[in-house]
Amino acid sequence: MLPFFTDPYPDELIYSAISRFHFYSGNTSFVETLEELFQSRSLVPSIEFGSHFSILVQNLGSNYSVESLLAQNTIYPYFAPFITIERQKKLFEDVSRNGQGIHGRLGISGGKISRKQGLFFCSKCANNDINIFGEPYVHREHQLQGIDYCPHHELQLKMYPVDYREFSRNGYIRFDRRQMDLFELQEIESCEFKEVQVKLAKMAYRLLQIPINQFSIENVFKKYRTLLRENNWLMTNNRLKKDEFFKAFISKFPPGFLEKYESPIEFERSNPWLQVMVTNYLRNGTHPFRHLLLLYFFEQDIDSFLELKGDEGPFGSGPWPCLNKAAKHYKDLVISEVEIKTRDKVLIGKFSCSCGFKYTRIGPDKSEEDKWRKSRITAYGNVWEEKFEELVNMNISRKEIASELDVSLKTVYNLIDSKKTSQELTEKYRAELIEWREQFPDANRMQFQTELKKTFTYLYNHEREWLDVNLPSKRDTLHTPKNPNVTLKNNFENRIKYYRSLLLDAIKECPDLTRTKLRKKFYTAYTYLHKNDKEWFDANLPQTHQAKTITNATDWDLRDQEYCQRIKEVYPELLALEKPVRITGTLFSKRLNIFNLSVNSYVEKLPKTNKFLNEITETVREFRIRRCCIVIDQMLEEHNYVRWEKLRESCAIEAKNFKKIKPDLEEYINKQQKQEM
Repeated sequence: MLPFFTDPYPDELIYSAISRFHFYSGNTSFVETLEELFQSRSLVPSIEFGSHFSILVQNLGSNYSVESLLAQNTIYPYFAPFITIERQKKLFEDVSRNGQGIHGRLGISGGKISRKQGLFFCSKCANNDINIFGEPYVHREHQLQGIDYCPHHELQLKMYPVDYREFSRNGYIRFDRRQMDLFELQEIESCEFKEVQVKLAKMAYRLLQIPINQFSIENVFKKYRTLLRENNWLMTNNRLKKDEFFKAFISKFPPGFLEKYESPIEFERSNPWLQVMVTNYLRNGTHPFRHLLLLYFFEQDIDSFLELKGDEGPFGSGPWPCLNKAAKHYKDLVISEVEIKTRDKVLIGKFSCSCGFKYTRIGPDKSEEDKWRKSRITAYGNVWEEKFEELVNMNISRKEIASELDVSLKTVYNLIDSKKTSQELTEKYRAELIEWREQFPDANRMQFQTELKKTFTYLYNHEREWLDVNLPSKRDTLHTPKNPNVTLKNNFENRIKYYRSLLLDAIKECPDLTRTKLRKKFYTAYTYLHKNDKEWFDANLPQTHQAKTITNATDWDLRDQEYCQRIKEVYPELLALEKPVRITGTLFSKRLNIFNLSVNSYVEKLPKTNKFLNEITETVREFRIRRCCIVIDQMLEEHNYVRWEKLRESCAIEAKNFKKIKPDLEEYINKQQKQEM
């Protein structure tokens, strides 16, 4: 064990601490220092991470451990939350040994975000270090890739004048205050990217303070899905709204920012980095700087993001409740699995309980209360059916049965009707099927089920064998004639004949029936005859009635004065709203319950109202300018200057649109400042 070691200062890289040890030990060669610390004369130092920590810890003593060095004196915590648990374990082994493969495991070997070429420092931090410790040192937060500002003092980082690439490959660079630019003056010209970069720097520094094993990319990815779902960037089938999401992401950053920091979004490229991050995190490693860009887009800081609950799928995490009101375990969380399917781009969850009760729910769930909701019951099960029989036999009202079992009243009536059976009903429904077959000898079972649903349901529930014999389910037609042309002709004629009789019988029973009522009651027959038998249709169905137009004399002048006065009264109130709204005709229409104010043909009859609306209504551009001017007034009053990026964010305006109105805003600012003078 070494007789002494230069213990690292707060947030000092182990590289920097070793460089100070070499200086104070009096060693004339770096090889001697490597021999003392690592028992190796050929080790090549790594600025950001380091290696051979297991040997180093043995030589430093019990106050050090591999984990503490990795967590407190390297930039590894910057990467740790964004790699898998498996890679975290392997990287721990890498730094304990020779350190080979570290960059590959962290996803930075491809050079997607350029590594910093040199050592960087903040002038104010260096002066503070000299005042407190008597010397400057290398802060790990200043060496993070992609970060150009100090998170503490918001000053741009400066590069130490010694080029480490020309330095001895076995050597360690120690900060020498005599070679450092320690002036703390802020840049005279403001950097257009400073506001974004400072926020990213503060988030990056916060990452360094988080325990390295607390998070991994697995749970970070779930948090991303939560943010995507909350911000409506996921479709109902759980796929990403790629184009909309990409456009919104790009508009969040100043023009040229993403290109400068090697993170452009290329729409035409397959699987760009942003898409991979939020859809398939295992496909490629993504640099932590890009994760910070995504958090900045979602307006999250590190603390709020880590407290965010991970996405648990469109229907939450199980178990789920059984919603069988007839069961003793009603609303108990007894369903352990959900089957998720997509139909017409709609997510459907299928829940099955051991009691036989099955139900579906259209997703995704939007709140915890949705867990107790069902969209449709697909199976009742023995427990429910036994309870239903018991309630029916008690002779209570159908409404009470529906309430007791949590189904609709119509469902109760249909189930009771389906269970009714008698010889008379059986003979009646059999006769209907035989008559229908005679009229449509070539029709199939599906057509019968559609035309005579009640008859089919009864026979299916109570006369299944007879139904299968007389109306087979696995044949397209009841018989196959030799001449298919004759089949088609006979089928068409029989259908025409049958549909004609349906409508004529209905008209005979109720002569007052209108065409509308006939269409609702006999929709299939009505539409078929209207399309294929138009001449008979027009000759035999009730004549259409022309709607009578009722015209009332309207005093438009009086109405014009009234509306104009009401708009003038409410207009100042709209301008004074705390959250600005765009002044439009539709807005007045809703506020005053005059719904035709948004219709041009109606407003044209009101000349005074129309003229006043034209004077006060705003285009989208005018509304953006007014909204920005309100924020500008607040900034000038509080700070006496305007920060453009802050202004654009506060007003939620895309960069390209903000650029168009910026000259008007500059003119407004100049005008306000002249008035103050």
